[in-house]
Amino acid sequence: MIAPFLGSLVFYFLFFNYMQLDNFINHIINSGTWVSVLSLGVILNLSIFIFFYRREDDRSARGVLAATFIYAFVVIYFKAF
Repeated sequence: MIAPFLGSLVFYFLFFNYMQLDNFINHIINSGTWVSVLSLGVILNLSIFIFFYRREDDRSARGVLAATFIYAFVVIYFKAF
């Protein structure tokens, strides 16, 4: 559940490091792009899922997949409404 937030931080450091973190957070909330930034952060879950899948740790891979679905439902809800 933490990986998408870490992925969003990576996005911040790659593209918006000229801003302070609190200004970046205010910017994405005020501009309405926080859902898109969180969606980009979910991409990090893919690499974690592949890591657990290749280690044949099915329970952990299922947990990562479940967390990804939770984020997907949140993103779909906020994009639709």
